[in-house]
Amino acid sequence: MSLNSPPVFPPELEREMLEKAAHLHPETIFNLLLVSRRVYKWINGMQYRTVTPKGDRWSCPVHALQQAIQSNTHPAGTFFHRNVRHVFIDMATPTDHIPQILDACNGIQNLMIINPIPLGSIIPSIAALQLRRLSLLWAAILRNMNPSQPMFASLTHVHMWDLLSVSNDTTSRVPPSFLAQLPVLTHFAALFRPTSRDFAVAARDILTTCKTLRVFMLNPLWETSLESLPLIDDVNFIYMDLGYRSVHLCDGWLAQTRGGIDFWARADAFVEKKRRGEIQPTSRCWIQPADGIPDFDSY
Repeated sequence: MSLNSPPVFPPELEREMLEKAAHLHPETIFNLLLVSRRVYKWINGMQYRTVTPKGDRWSCPVHALQQAIQSNTHPAGTFFHRNVRHVFIDMATPTDHIPQILDACNGIQNLMIINPIPLGSIIPSIAALQLRRLSLLWAAILRNMNPSQPMFASLTHVHMWDLLSVSNDTTSRVPPSFLAQLPVLTHFAALFRPTSRDFAVAARDILTTCKTLRVFMLNPLWETSLESLPLIDDVNFIYMDLGYRSVHLCDGWLAQTRGGIDFWARADAFVEKKRRGEIQPTSRCWIQPADGIPDFDSY
């Protein structure tokens, strides 16, 4: 080899370097795809790793993923299973497309669906996944599933854009008895009406019943003064106003897919401070600026 020749890396090392670059800097993926045929083969699947409604922050738009699935240009049952990990679907996606996406991308680990899709059309698709994080518009989707299903063996984080249950009857939105049967559930969040006080009873019931919970978060249905809410004196409990701005939520959701700060990370930080006795008074269950907990990441 001439001393003036460019260095040649072993293919395994070259691939590892390029995949690392694509993961850390997803904005470079489309340029990397143009480098060579072999690089295209290595990197192509990574453009589908994170999927959002509009393709925010160099993620893949939902419609682009749907088109790729329908094109049949990738091996059925392997390509999308291997590559798609984080999916955020909102109301702009036609409901009949959602089961198709979930069935093709059954390696998803982190799923948020803010879409009023009929229960019967989506439950089989969700039940077939091995999720770690799940965020759904309707708690009834979970209530119509069996807590012994394999999906729940890996599910640690559940966020419900639905009201907290106030009883264990069959009409309840999020029955505490159901949550208590989820074997590895450590983080749970739901909405509540600030004008009601029944939610405090239900919250204490969940904290007592669900022994695996490390973080239990309640989000007000509308903007309210957190200081005026009933105190729930449990180290694992927190109130948090998410604001429900779609851009804000998407930024935070995207951040955590790359190790950044979302509402769960903020809640974790607060609970850890509370365990160490750094939150005063100890009964306070909401974040204050003086706590030094960073806000959601944005790009």
